[in-house]
Amino acid sequence: MVLGIAMMAAMLPTMIGLNEATQGARDQDENRRNTNRKQRCHLVATCSLDQGTPELRSQVHNAQVQVGLDRNVSVIVQRSQLVMHSLLTNHFWLDRLQLYITKQPSSTMVPFNGGFFTHPNFKPNNTSGLVTITGEETPTLRWVFLDSKTHEMRWGGRPDTEGHTCGPFDWTKDEQYVTLEGWEGFLAVRLEQDDTREHVDQQLGIVDGREVWRLYFDQNDDGADLPPNAKGLEIRLKRVMADS
Repeated sequence: MVLGIAMMAAMLPTMIGLNEATQGARDQDENRRNTNRKQRCHLVATCSLDQGTPELRSQVHNAQVQVGLDRNVSVIVQRSQLVMHSLLTNHFWLDRLQLYITKQPSSTMVPFNGGFFTHPNFKPNNTSGLVTITGEETPTLRWVFLDSKTHEMRWGGRPDTEGHTCGPFDWTKDEQYVTLEGWEGFLAVRLEQDDTREHVDQQLGIVDGREVWRLYFDQNDDGADLPPNAKGLEIRLKRVMADS
């Protein structure tokens, strides 16, 4: 018994040293994680080979997430008049603030440029919110949130987020992909009206943003209740560090 106590006494400093080293490594890793979470990044969509047709996959895979204005076609009235050698089409757009996925962004879009951020809806010192710099006349840091009615991923100021899902946003275990509410339920969605818009733009000779998809989140794992004739691809959102 005396020998055992003596051996334990001799080993105690070593055990304390090991515990301190382990705790130090944990603290260092936690600091690294916190630093990485706050670094600004772009988001790039990736999709597997079992999603959609090769043509649709090529439009989405490795395309950047863009921040821009949604221009939904609300009225289209064809008139058989030629103006500037093109068919004149009266069409009206309803602006909304939304996130897109495309390799051919319009002039009003800017790449997602943001990261995790402390959100007042969650516990103190959290990084459960997601923010991005916008392409407004004065670039501004805005919240990213899930529209609770349409399942679209949108952006805006604090008042715009009321009644919608603001997180928790997180990353996967390998720290490479974004999650929302604990899983990767993101979808690239192409609505029927998006095809209509591009058709109208072609008739008017407008080439400003092509093959644009919308970013959705399948919150209830039921297909996000997409409108009829919509096309949807399951995607992952990969974090790519921003250069500046």
